[in-house]
Amino acid sequence: MKLEERLELLKEELQKEDFLKSKGLGNEIPFWIFDYPPEKELLLRDTIIKIISNLEKNSIQVLEIDLFDICLEIIEKKISAEKIIAFEESKGSEELLKKMKLMLKPEILKNTIQQKMDENTGFQIIFLNGVGKAWPIVRSHTILNNLQPILGNIPLVTFYPGKFSGFDLSLFGKIKDANYYRAFRLINTDNVSQS
Repeated sequence: MKLEERLELLKEELQKEDFLKSKGLGNEIPFWIFDYPPEKELLLRDTIIKIISNLEKNSIQVLEIDLFDICLEIIEKKISAEKIIAFEESKGSEELLKKMKLMLKPEILKNTIQQKMDENTGFQIIFLNGVGKAWPIVRSHTILNNLQPILGNIPLVTFYPGKFSGFDLSLFGKIKDANYYRAFRLINTDNVSQS
């Protein structure tokens, strides 16, 4: 099934009451992954904007969280861009990556996302995107594991540039991210007729 067809099905699914109320999950957390070919990133970004607009017209509020933007926000509060450049020039890219990972510990990211949730009340769905842009500083399975305690019954849709088998995450379809079995694949083409 083409991505465009899956995106049409996604638009429909996000408006269903069972999805919004997290029904039929057998007490599992309402974490969903919409995987897509990384080369379709620009199409996906444009479509997300349209989906959010369409949902809002139907009185469904979405909190969109760009993981990369969250990372930049945290880093900019701690260190200036000039210092980052100077650090990389003197210590190298590998050391800079280590430093960034220290600044973006899972607990810090979780707290920042919690703050965004507290500032934006009334949303019924959370979209998490920017996963590919944030790699390798932040790993998506780590974020998902840390968000479980704070989301409750709010559906979280992670837009993932790669493949999700239902058990394994493979960023860009090449980099094994980790086993993550707590999420469901949203618009699972295995269950849809290909004809």
